[in-house]
Amino acid sequence: MTAESPTPLVYLGLPAEMTRAGTKAAAAGPDVYRTGGGLVAGALAPEPAEPRWRRVAPAAGAPADAVPAEDGLAVAIRMGPVMVPLDSHAAIAYGVRAGLLELVPEDGPGPVRIALRGPEALGVGCTIAPERDEEEPDDAQRVLYGWYLGMPLVHMVSVPGYYGGKAPDEPDPALPAMHCYLTGTVDEAAPSSPVREVPTPDGRRTLCSHQNTTDKHPGAQPHNNFGFFVVRGPKGTEDNVRVRPAPPDSIPAEPLAYEMRLNGRWTGLNNHLVIEHGVATGLLALEPLEYGGQMWTSFPGRTQLAIDCEPTGIVEIDAGRRLTQGTLDIKKADMELMGHRRNSPVAPGARRIEVSCAGLEFLPSRIHVRAGEDVAIALTATDVMHNLEIEELGFYVQADAGETALGGLRADEPGTYPFHCSLMAHRAAGMTGTLVVGP
Repeated sequence: MTAESPTPLVYLGLPAEMTRAGTKAAAAGPDVYRTGGGLVAGALAPEPAEPRWRRVAPAAGAPADAVPAEDGLAVAIRMGPVMVPLDSHAAIAYGVRAGLLELVPEDGPGPVRIALRGPEALGVGCTIAPERDEEEPDDAQRVLYGWYLGMPLVHMVSVPGYYGGKAPDEPDPALPAMHCYLTGTVDEAAPSSPVREVPTPDGRRTLCSHQNTTDKHPGAQPHNNFGFFVVRGPKGTEDNVRVRPAPPDSIPAEPLAYEMRLNGRWTGLNNHLVIEHGVATGLLALEPLEYGGQMWTSFPGRTQLAIDCEPTGIVEIDAGRRLTQGTLDIKKADMELMGHRRNSPVAPGARRIEVSCAGLEFLPSRIHVRAGEDVAIALTATDVMHNLEIEELGFYVQADAGETALGGLRADEPGTYPFHCSLMAHRAAGMTGTLVVGP
């Protein structure tokens, strides 16, 4: 790296560059991480600064399939069902907290400047803190799967009354706001919202399968949620923006975008800063959907981290927008998508086993039975609708929120059988367990 030849790196998934700033004394600078995929900046440094250099390596004992590496440097980490590239210090911090990564100090080249290559408004600060202490609200009607800074995020949503939910039909002025960008499927390994019909002023139209990227990770603090469709912008073409096919009656009328060429490479639209980069440069455009109720979030699994990015101000919220018209019963629609499956019948005299569901976990998550024994799984859904499915045994039981349902189970062969909740993104969020059948 010389003053004449900047070194490329990334900041929060966006292209940046680092240049030498001479040998004069400089202030302490941000961390610069060396990963198997390249250099990652922990912050921008418009003035000369002395960064702290860190090698990012798989932690001792981390499973190889959870932390792929090249020449001893970590390339990505597994979060839920997806592999997340280490293209932001937020993902690196999550990996360290989860025990997947370790940071090894190394010497650097001296003072540097680090600048973003792109719209100035995108040069936002990002703070990372330990897990928040707040308790999550208990009135979610839907649990979805989404993205934040390229990392998978579980969305808990209290939907408005016109969607058959408990949230008010208008935004709560006492709550902060957040953007939710609806894109085409970015990663096939992550769940997508299903295709469904929605009522509009022009009749019922098809809302295509999509994934959701938010501009905030609010944790347990509910936010007013405003949706935006992401489509090609005035400068978007087949050469720089990829889209998913859409039927003629879809909303929006334009197909949803899912990738954009950024700094010469195809980049998934699962990072709100990438989306807003596309909007600022004209490659992408946004079509406001409407106020979608109140949302709070968590990372899949047990590892949690509070990550907050400053807003760019590139996208304004249209609080008065309302695209759908009439009432959509979300619960009924979801049941129709799931095919109205019946609970497995219970045999007379079956031994009852209690299983509760809360916070995307089964309690207990390990169930012990004897081979040939008839049991009745009493499933209690304490927060939202859940089910328990054992595919190998053809077993299924589903309970509505606040209710207990029974399903009959008999396993004739000893062994272990995985089970999960198959509703929406619950399984991907880690809602799984194991049935142990003894002799």
